[in-house]
Formats: sequence, C-alpha cells, structure tokens
Amino acid sequence: MRIAPRRWHNETWVCSIRGHVVPAAVALRLQPADIGIAVDGNDGTRLSRCLRCDLWLRAPVPEPDDCAYEVVPPLADLELPRRGKPLEDAILLRLIAIDRGIHGALFAILAVALLLVKLQLGSIQSWAESLLTSINGTVDNTSRGGHVRLSRDLERLLHLNGSELTVLLVTAIVYAAIESIEAVGLWRERRWAEYLTVVATAGFLPFEIRELAARVTVLRVGALVVNLAILVYLVWTKRLFGLRGGAAALRSQIDWAAITSSPLSPQRTPTFPS
Repeated sequence: MRIAPRRWHNETWVCSIRGHVVPAAVALRLQPADIGIAVDGNDGTRLSRCLRCDLWLRAPVPEPDDCAYEVVPPLADLELPRRGKPLEDAILLRLIAIDRGIHGALFAILAVALLLVKLQLGSIQSWAESLLTSINGTVDNTSRGGHVRLSRDLERLLHLNGSELTVLLVTAIVYAAIESIEAVGLWRERRWAEYLTVVATAGFLPFEIRELAARVTVLRVGALVVNLAILVYLVWTKRLFGLRGGAAALRSQIDWAAITSSPLSPQRTPTFPS
C-alpha cells in the first residue's frame, strides 16, 4: 500500500526533516566490514552512507576529538532508523493519530455545546416556544409549507428533556476522551493504542451503519469507508491479535545485514583525486 506517488521516497522526506543517520561519519577509522556504509578516500575525505535514505555524504575524516566511536559499532549496538515498509507504517500510524485527534476535538466541542444547552435549557425552550407561537400565529395554513421544517425542529427542542441531554453529554465526553487517548498513543506508536483504536472503531461501526441505513450521504459513506480501512489496516498490517506472526514479526522486517553488506555499485563507486 503506497501513501505517496511512485517517485516519492519516504526515507528522503524523513531525512530532510530529522537529518541523516550516518554513524560511519563519526567513527575514527573504518574496518574492512564497513565497505557497505563508508569509503575513505586518499584526499582526507570519507563517503558515509545514510542508513535511512542510502544517500552517500562526503565529509572530512573526523579528528580524534570529533569522533563518537573508535570504529563503527555492531548493528546491534546502534539506534537504527526505520526504512521501507516499517517507515511507511509509522507514517500511516501518524496520519491515523491526526484523524483521531480531529475526532477528539470535535467530540469535545460537541460536549461543550451540549453542556451550554443543558445549563440554559429552560431559557432556550422558552425562546423556542415564543418563536413557534409567533410562526403559527402569523403564517396561515396556505403559506405555511415553507415553515414546516422550522416548526418541526422547534417542537423537538420543546420536547427535549434534561436526562436526554445528560446521556448525550456523557457520551460526547467519553468519546472525546477515548479519541484523544488514541491520538496520543498512536502518535507515540504504542501497541496498546493500536488495540484500543481497533476496539473503539469496531464498536462504533454499528452506529455508523444504522445512520447510513436511515439516510445515505457522502459524509456518512466516507466516514464508514475510512473507519473500515483503518480497522483492516491496523489488524492486518500491524499484526494485532497475533495475526501473521504478531509483534515479533514486525521487528524482523528490515534485513540490515543485507543492506549494510552491499557496497557501492560500480556505477556509483566514488573517485578521489590522486
């Protein structure tokens, strides 16, 4: 699943924001096994490979005081960047987190609106009753068709009671909290947040389907499609509930040994002045 045009490289984009990962550039000396990630020239410079985007960067060979390592540490001792599918999954997870954050904000706004209505329900209903009386008294039966919808909405407002508002208010608060927790957890890539998102999304689907059955709109169809896509993506790609090897399989998606053991191709082998 691609989230960008074919010529788009997530690795290059992330490196442009977070910087390159070039451990060989801060090592005092290279070893023969480092041929896949660095090459020393005879002009006092070194080509070092970014472990995320594969860009080869030329810089002077570091002085002893500027080195972080005597030699490049083993892969197991380095903080390796994500690339390929794991990096794409991380970006998608952030997009889902943004989606959940927007939902949380909308539910919070709804909760505030419901609270204000509940606190001022008596005044609002008095205003609605006065307006409804005015409409019914000034519009005769022959020209009342254009005001039917407004009259119906005002009558619904008059029959609204505090207990119904309380249920709606509590529901909005709960969903605002859940969506916000999901957003924070997904942004920080917590495994529990992925499970929470799946459970919450699955639990909300029956309500979306019921609303869609009552009235089909582009917004409702779009919301249902997006939530189904998020649900399937998290369960399948993130290997939740032990599917496709579970979390253990996620940690073995990048073959670093194969990546760092491949030197520059003959077409890209650097040349240094003599």
